[in-house]
Amino acid sequence: MTAPNDAARGVTPVSSTRVLERPNPSSADAVTSANTTVTTRQPRVIGVDVARGLALVGMMATHVFATLDDNGNPTTAHVVAGGRAATTFVLIAGVSLAFLSGGRRSVHGRERIAVSAGLAVRALLIGAIGLALGYLSGANGISGILPFYAVLFLLAIPLLGCPPMILLGVAAAATILGPVLLLATADAGLPYTETDPTFGTLLQDPVGLLAQLFLTGEYPVVVFLAYLCVGLAIGRLDLRSPRLAWLLLGCGAALALAARAVSAVLLYPMGGLARLIEQDGLAGDPTEVSALLWEPEGSSSWWYLALPAPHSHSTIDLLHTLGSAAAVLGAALLLTRIQAVSRALSPLAVAGAMSLTLYSAHLILLASGVQNGRPALTFLFMVLGALVLASAWRYLFGQGPLEALVAKSATAARAGVARLAPPRPGRTGQHRTIPKTTATRAGAHLLLPIACAGVLALVFWAGAQLTTQSTATTDAADTPVSASNGTADDTTDDDATDDTDADTDAEAEAEAEAEAEATDDDTTDDQTTEDEATDED
Repeated sequence: MTAPNDAARGVTPVSSTRVLERPNPSSADAVTSANTTVTTRQPRVIGVDVARGLALVGMMATHVFATLDDNGNPTTAHVVAGGRAATTFVLIAGVSLAFLSGGRRSVHGRERIAVSAGLAVRALLIGAIGLALGYLSGANGISGILPFYAVLFLLAIPLLGCPPMILLGVAAAATILGPVLLLATADAGLPYTETDPTFGTLLQDPVGLLAQLFLTGEYPVVVFLAYLCVGLAIGRLDLRSPRLAWLLLGCGAALALAARAVSAVLLYPMGGLARLIEQDGLAGDPTEVSALLWEPEGSSSWWYLALPAPHSHSTIDLLHTLGSAAAVLGAALLLTRIQAVSRALSPLAVAGAMSLTLYSAHLILLASGVQNGRPALTFLFMVLGALVLASAWRYLFGQGPLEALVAKSATAARAGVARLAPPRPGRTGQHRTIPKTTATRAGAHLLLPIACAGVLALVFWAGAQLTTQSTATTDAADTPVSASNGTADDTTDDDATDDTDADTDAEAEAEAEAEAEATDDDTTDDQTTEDEATDED
């Protein structure tokens, strides 16, 4: 029995043009109408799927391997992928949102309303899958990202029509304000839980769920919105341009290195690490310092923003991982321009196109307890299984099961809203082409976070200096006050003693006078008695 060919199954294989063709419009978010232009699916850029596949493999590694080994040193998996995998995942999600909303051709009007409806349905379904997987967090010990994804997708709806410059501005604002907001609320007593949210959390504690999603969770939305906006901005550009790929690789690597360099200066020559060790009451033990640099607890110190620890959500961590994610995407786009490399990476690209299914499957697998103290074997089994399963599923069925569920539901919502929404009068088309961005302008856009990093480094240093001076002034002011209080207490005690002595003397004098008066009275009485006796005689 021969297997059906790709054309019969509606699946387009990897072509020599280094793109994976998207599914036909019947299974995608396409809308047709007699009164509107037809939104056709653009060819799928294989480099984006390769980058998403790398992020998936990185998240598997960080979920399987511990952060620190028995000696307190960071494991190789976390040195390579810690923090970077999740942020790359979110950045690529932003690129995907750009594809879903027209790519370089920004939708507006009637079609934008339809796209927004489809994206809302997509967010609700992804959030529901995340809440269902949340029941497994106690068994697998992993904080899932899907509920945070859902909120990010909803927040992206009003940003769909924004040009890249505005999107980068929103990302810069999240980069500046997000970590500061987390720092300001660290001691605010907000609801916090180490377990994933579930449907029960949604019904019983919606306020706590919002706090977890936006501020206290593993992937706080106020910070991760920056990655999504940068990805959405990148998706509005020409991803087939080698110039853009080199800009992503070069500027991303420069941003990542600059962030680490600034962190090293702030922590070591400027004494930030010593202040954090002192504040946390650490004895300077290498194991404790390693934990501070790789698994820090939340802090209200300004120096915390200089930590490069993965998932610390500090400004340095945000800038470093943002640059790393952009560099990974740029490298993937460049590598897949080589036909032989593109074909070799096609299994990874197929896995990246089924990331929702494979991510959910690996959480279920880890919850089953299959690891049993053999992380390397488990990781190898999961990666190879994901590549083989994704390739076989695509060959037999096409889209992944969860991807098909989400895409078909979103497509139905998008088509229904497109039919109901009235067309805008006087408009013959539904697309607006974004002008081609020059290399200089694109470089300026991508270098904007580096400039922000420099400004933020100065702000953090100034804030830390002010905090240090304020603490020193307070300590100096407490010492004389205590001395003065001691002197005042001594003086008060002396005064009290003198008052007691005076009271004692007064009482003694009063008693002496009373005794003297009593003696005089007795003498007078005796004399009177003697006189009376004499008179009687």
